[in-house]
Amino acid sequence: MATTTSTATRPNQQLRSRSRSISAWTVLRATIVKDLQIQKRYLPDLVGNIVELGIRVLFFFMLSGIISVNGDKSPLGRDLSGHDMFVFFQGALLLFIFNSTALNTPVNTITRDLSNGTMEYLYSNPSSRYAYFLGTVVAKALITMSIFVPLYLLLIFSSSSSPTNMLLVMAVCLCALVTLVAFGVMIGLLGLLWKQVGSVTQVLGILFELLAGAYFPIAAFPEVVQYLAYALPYTWGYDLIRYYSFNGQWQPLLPVWIEWLILIGFGVFYTLVSRILLHKAERVAKRKGLHLM
Repeated sequence: MATTTSTATRPNQQLRSRSRSISAWTVLRATIVKDLQIQKRYLPDLVGNIVELGIRVLFFFMLSGIISVNGDKSPLGRDLSGHDMFVFFQGALLLFIFNSTALNTPVNTITRDLSNGTMEYLYSNPSSRYAYFLGTVVAKALITMSIFVPLYLLLIFSSSSSPTNMLLVMAVCLCALVTLVAFGVMIGLLGLLWKQVGSVTQVLGILFELLAGAYFPIAAFPEVVQYLAYALPYTWGYDLIRYYSFNGQWQPLLPVWIEWLILIGFGVFYTLVSRILLHKAERVAKRKGLHLM
């Protein structure tokens, strides 16, 4: 009788063991490894990204010798042209790399999983979906480092700023990346619900490039546009990078410590909002089914 009971309960024990929740760190690590392996199979894509960034660097190098900003509109306190303009553009390129990584990666991941039919599997397992999306962004960020590091070194040599300030530039980039990950997850959720949200990603990318002051100082914009720019986290990221790249000679929009608080606050706020929205999207998925979304 004891043997019969033991045999009968063994399948239930196996079922319970299969339904145990998987830790977020395990999901994060497995996702990073999986995406790195996938990227290894598609090296031409990475080469294409490197060539694209190289063309951008050459374009801005030529542009820095053509355009200038008058001293009365320049936060540098002098005409912004030539070498100074090139350093100005370099700061924009550093964040632009992470912009593409964080905003596009979650959307591309959801689109791929929907096409491959793996999205239902992900949502039927007791694992952290946020860790899964975060893992895809981290993997893409690690791959992007092959592009980021040369540009970062170029900025170090061209700006002649102190080592401490250049480390703070790196800190600004990482802080902005956290904020963009949350943005990317929210856009990815729109992709889960609406399927096609590429235009939304492109609009945000344009706003982060143009309106936030990637190519021209915020002070040179009309006053109304300046107020719109203040609502974007990239505005404060660009401003802090320029402040440190110019070794403190750049006049920031607000005191530096306040800009740090704003940038960190954006990261915390959007991370919380993205987690709440992800939870709501999961409830919709469980109620309606992903095939109906």
